[in-house]
Amino acid sequence: MMKFRLTFLPLLLSVAHAAEVSTVQPVCPVLLGQETNPVLGFKVKVDEPAKLEGIEVSLTGTTRLQDVEQVRILRGKETPASATGAPVAELAPKAGAMNRTCDLALETGEHWFWVSVELKKNADIDGRVDVALGRLKVGGAVIQAPTPSPDGSQRIGVVVRKPGDDKSKAYRIPGLVRSKKGSLLAAYDIRYKHAGDLPADIDVGLSRSTDGGKTWEPMRVAIDMGNDPKFGFDGVGDPCIFSDDVTGRIWIAALWSHGKRAWHGSGPGLTPDETGQLVLSYSDDDGKTWSKGESITPQVKDPAWNLFFNGPGTGITMKDGTLAIPAQFRSADGKPHSTMLSSKDRGKTWTAGTGVRPNTTEAQLVELADGSIMINCRDDRGGSRTVAVSKDLGKTWEPHPTDRKGLREPVCMASLMRWQHPKYGDLLFFSNPDTTKGRQSMTIKLSSDQGMTWPDSAARLYDERPCFGYSCLAPADASHLGVLYEGSGALFYLRMPLNEWFK
Repeated sequence: MMKFRLTFLPLLLSVAHAAEVSTVQPVCPVLLGQETNPVLGFKVKVDEPAKLEGIEVSLTGTTRLQDVEQVRILRGKETPASATGAPVAELAPKAGAMNRTCDLALETGEHWFWVSVELKKNADIDGRVDVALGRLKVGGAVIQAPTPSPDGSQRIGVVVRKPGDDKSKAYRIPGLVRSKKGSLLAAYDIRYKHAGDLPADIDVGLSRSTDGGKTWEPMRVAIDMGNDPKFGFDGVGDPCIFSDDVTGRIWIAALWSHGKRAWHGSGPGLTPDETGQLVLSYSDDDGKTWSKGESITPQVKDPAWNLFFNGPGTGITMKDGTLAIPAQFRSADGKPHSTMLSSKDRGKTWTAGTGVRPNTTEAQLVELADGSIMINCRDDRGGSRTVAVSKDLGKTWEPHPTDRKGLREPVCMASLMRWQHPKYGDLLFFSNPDTTKGRQSMTIKLSSDQGMTWPDSAARLYDERPCFGYSCLAPADASHLGVLYEGSGALFYLRMPLNEWFK
């Protein structure tokens, strides 16, 4: 459920005629590259037909007025996504009150409106946007609107990919890594025909930023496994992007479905005609160009299993230089298991671990301070995450004290990241839809004790709208945490100052 800040102010318009005005301010980032960004909602309730004749708003609380291109008033319903259609009013941004007359008939009942902000192309993504509703003129009477909570300002983010970009219907499955050279590299599915999973016409895309995510270069296609005329496509997706912090090489692991060889349709065996393939591609020029995808399935898959491939998101370089990435398999009985892959020779050969437990799938890894691996898994039973620890690169697993109780989930991919920060200490960050039902309320949590506790006081809700729910974390720079996350077929990026957790 949306966590609105809600205030009411009933006012008399005349002796026989009354109105109520209320405001809501959900957590809903204002995004560069998106025209409609609902910042504040207000509801006008009239007990008989009247007219909305004037609106006054201000950008009080906005970091830089020069970041705002346009302010629009849109009709809608009680959720931000409902703000569509032609604007009721448009206002040029300025300091102080912005007024606009209108002539809108209101039937008896409730009427929802949203104040939407469009940003300029050079807006500062480290800033904030806020809107205050001033006065309304309804039925000839001037109404002073209620004042929202002062903490209602919205973050500024970036639309990295949206439906229609490069003629693709949708973009999904974010992976994010910071390279040894300091670039941010975002990998994802280019879902050309629709937003659905493999098997489909899908390639792995790559977006690159050299300024901490403020701007992004044009998309590159990192992995394209061809187009077999027998099938019409050779889809490849669910990328896991990771950095070899020893050499600087960037890797992407992904699932190649030669025909119908994805989650459903893949079977026993090792060849592309029998089973889905785990392919690896690499870049030695900081993500600018990529090698052809090569399958490592014969190295790592038990031929009796139905499928073996990576977990989406990101992987790690361990303290001793070992490369480690999350993985998953469907055993001969069809049940899924989270596991991991590791390489001690810079990615030439790989070794698979054992399954954590049945009914676990997409996972993420961190190396803890004692050198053990923590795996944090999507659990198909729902409600909470499976968390386990291994001291032997996944040969054996032990449940962590927070297993199935420390972190809520609605059955969804999540992100886990360790950051050994020179100023703030040894930190774990976790991002997912912080619910047990439905994918919404995207939240980042912080643990300062190696994942033993995740205090509510250190949780940061960053987008509460319903969405597809996948996300991936990476350091944006020395003082900001970056998150790449899904909207509904789009990919959004935010960066958050670390001092927000350590004021």
